[in-house]
Amino acid sequence: MRRWNEKVGKGDLVYVLGDLIWKSRNGDAHNLIRSLNGQIILIKGNHDRFLHNAQAKAALAGIKDYDDICVTLEDGSVRRCILSHYFIPFYNGHRHQAIHLHGHSHFTDEADLELKMAMELNESGFKNEIYNVGCMYWDYAPVTLDEILSQTVRASAPKYETIELTIDSDLYEQAGEVFKRYGLTHEEAIQLFFKETVRLGRIPFDYTPEDLAEAKRLCGEADDDGE
Repeated sequence: MRRWNEKVGKGDLVYVLGDLIWKSRNGDAHNLIRSLNGQIILIKGNHDRFLHNAQAKAALAGIKDYDDICVTLEDGSVRRCILSHYFIPFYNGHRHQAIHLHGHSHFTDEADLELKMAMELNESGFKNEIYNVGCMYWDYAPVTLDEILSQTVRASAPKYETIELTIDSDLYEQAGEVFKRYGLTHEEAIQLFFKETVRLGRIPFDYTPEDLAEAKRLCGEADDDGE
């Protein structure tokens, strides 16, 4: 709420592309919406279960399944935007420089596949410009179209880090046999681990103090006594 109100003024118009509120009790949804700056138009998502509440619905400036709008950028140019909760590969106007903004897929394999599909369509001559505007991609704060386009330009040349890993050779081989059953290399499995950690916001499995001590020992952070 703080991040929202720091960026949004009382007179601003804000589109939320679905999943604004999961559900609420005793009018909480109405109070929450009223506490947010701006006029909110909701593009309905699959988790907006609060919409059965008439008071909460009335607090919104509008509720739609989909929208087709024009947005004026800071440089004075105008861009057509197709708004949907869901990813639409062949959205209206994709051949004519329209932009598609969507949510829904969060940090998931589905989001990765959507990005891959959009790239492959572009490479095949089906021009599109699609952005996932889920709040987790934008520091959980509203963003303008200028910010979305600017961030995308900066992110077009990705930065990478190289890591070195010391691991027991038997464990390496045993894990490799498991990875093979899933068609994965060790490197690809490590990438999946990092993605799942970010998606969940925690280590994606349980571990014991002994496991942690062994990991620290192999990384040179502890002596043989685990200290």
